[in-house]
This record gives sequence, C-alpha cells and structure tokens, in this order.
Amino acid sequence: MITVEEALRAVLAQVPELQPEEVRLEDAAAAYVATDVAAPYDHPLFDMSAVDGYAFRFDPSVTRWRVIDHAPAGSARTEECPPGCCLRIFTGAMLPPGTDTVVMQEFITRDGEHVVHSDAKLVQGANVRRRAEQVKKGEVILQRGALLSPSAIGLLASVGVRAVPIKRVPEVAVLVTGDEFVEGDRVEPGKIFSSNGLMLEAALRAEGVLSECAHVPDEVQALDVAIEQATLFNEVVISTGGASVGDHDLVHDAVLRAGGTIHFHGVAQKPGKPMLFATVRGRPFFGLPGNPRAVLVLFYLYVLPFLRAMRGARRPGLRKEMLPIAADLSLRGDRAEFRAGRVRGGTVELLTDEGSHMLRSMTEAEVIVHLPAAKRIWRVGDQVEVHYLPYAFNEYLP
Repeated sequence: MITVEEALRAVLAQVPELQPEEVRLEDAAAAYVATDVAAPYDHPLFDMSAVDGYAFRFDPSVTRWRVIDHAPAGSARTEECPPGCCLRIFTGAMLPPGTDTVVMQEFITRDGEHVVHSDAKLVQGANVRRRAEQVKKGEVILQRGALLSPSAIGLLASVGVRAVPIKRVPEVAVLVTGDEFVEGDRVEPGKIFSSNGLMLEAALRAEGVLSECAHVPDEVQALDVAIEQATLFNEVVISTGGASVGDHDLVHDAVLRAGGTIHFHGVAQKPGKPMLFATVRGRPFFGLPGNPRAVLVLFYLYVLPFLRAMRGARRPGLRKEMLPIAADLSLRGDRAEFRAGRVRGGTVELLTDEGSHMLRSMTEAEVIVHLPAAKRIWRVGDQVEVHYLPYAFNEYLP
C-alpha cells in the first residue's frame, strides 16, 4: 500500500494534455481558461458618473450653477460645459467635456434652471468612475487555469471579451460492477438499490463533465467488453466495485487482460483502501471500491483533482485549510482517515463516524477532515486539515 500523498502524486502525474479550444463566453461557465487573458479595452471605457446627479467643473468659489442640458447613460456629448454651468447626469453616463465632479441629486435644490447643493463634503472628482481605474487595456485580468466563474465571465464581458480558450470537457465512463444491484424502485431478496452510478453522475455533472453510466455483472467476459468499450469511446473511466481481492473482485485482472498498467492498488486510508489506479489503452482508469461512502471520498480526493487538472485548473484540488478541532479524538489503526465534518464558529465538528457503506453524515458535511496516520490523538483546539466540499455552506445544509 502507498500513502495518501503518494497516491495523489501518482494520479496527477498521469494527467493527459488536452488541446485548448475557443468558446463563446455564454458556453464557458465552470471551465478554466487555457491561457492568460488580457483586456482588449480599458474599464471603465471613459470617465463616467457613479450616481444620478449633476455634473460640473469643481470651483469652490461657485455656489450656484445653471442647468444647460442632460446626459443620460449611452450619450456622448461633444460640446464643453462652460464654467458656472452644469448638466443633469445619470449613473453610467459619460462625463461631459468641461466637467470633473458630480454631486448626488439628494444634495441638490433646484430653482428653475439653476441649482445649489448642500454636500459639505464634496471634493473635486467626487462620484466619478475614472477611465481604466479597474482595468487597463492589455492588462492580464485572468491567469491561465483560472475558473470561469460568473464574476469572471462578467469581468471578461465588461472589457469586450466575447470568446475564451479553454480545455475541452473530457468524456467519462462510469462502470458500476456487481450482481447485487437493482435500478428500479422495487428490490428482490438479496439485492440492493444501486446508488453509485447516480451519485457519480451527479458529482460529474456538477463539474460540467459529460458522463455515461453502465451496469456490469460480475462476469469476466462482460467486464472485459465493458472496459474495452469504455476506453474506446471515453477519455476517463471510473469503475465501482470489484477493486479488492475477493473471489468476485475482478477489476484488477481485467485491467491487466486489457493491457493496462497499474500505477497502484491499495492506499493506506479509510475509507477507500482498495482503490486502484491504472492506464488502460492510454485512458486513465480509476478502480474504486463498491461502498458508496468510499466512492464519494475517493472521488473528491483523487478523481476530481484529476479531472480539474485535465481541464487546466491552476489549483485542481478541493480548497484546504487548517482549523482547530472542536472535541477530543482518539483513533486506532495505522491508516489515514477521512471523516465528514462541518465548520462552526471557526472550529471543526466531526459528524457521526459511519461505515464505508453509509452516506447519511456526508449529506450534512461541509468538509472532509484529513486525519493523518502519523497522529492518533487530538485534543480540543488541535489543528486538523479540512477539505471544503464543492457544495460547502450550501443554503440547503442544516
């Protein structure tokens, strides 16, 4: 068995290089930019009003101005505003020539064509958004590997970017192995409801990754055919079940029969010890155990960073930090453990410790807590490493 750290290094060492492609901004959500992106225009594009009010040239000796025109957003006045005059202006409108300050309409008293203001704190340049104060033309605004979040897409659009280079989305096959599963809403004696396929497809969909799922019986020929088809038409394969060393654990030998290279089989962790990682016909192959909790933990620790790295993410893993533990903890055994937890008041509360076949506490989890094999006792306040789940602090969590 190898350590958690060794396993992650081995996985990330096999990330294939995908060629970038140009896509429209509206099709780029949740992708990662493949190159640095520079601004083709300044932002703001011009000096503009930050409020609804009146624009004029600041002069402490002038206390009354004559209104000569108005400047709505989208207009571009070319005539200069004379001294002692002002224009009614609206948020986002280009500052007219000859003006440099805007006073908010709340401070204005108007008498026919003239106005006075009562803003004692008004200074020259107030309430004006200056050209290029946020972004200068040619400035790199997104670095290679940055996530195209809604705010990133909004920023790109605001400087005139309409298409970006991204690494294309990989196609992933999910193979659920085992004779014990049923997919419908009725179950026969000895059978159980299938959950791994739906769970993995949901996790992949949340990452914007395309996937297809197939159920494979515990038969050598059926598994061989499934692996051949999966590696032929997909770029990554994830199997669940059959990864251990029992009589019905067929994945290891099936990978070898397919000419695959096994990079490791077995990680010193709980849950997920039987995990297998291989390359089959040039395709990365994750052989996960069948227990759902182990599947989900392994997905977030290894598969997700791998897929994000394929797509060019600068920081592909879950966000991590060290936080104090909320209660004393003592563990047995010599494997690293990964436990469900949540963050309350700046400390980490561990949720109910469940078997690798149980998911209930994971539905309440905000973080996966890494408890390394080298430490077995924690006292209140001791630091632990937490990995924030992608849906951490979702409004639906209790």
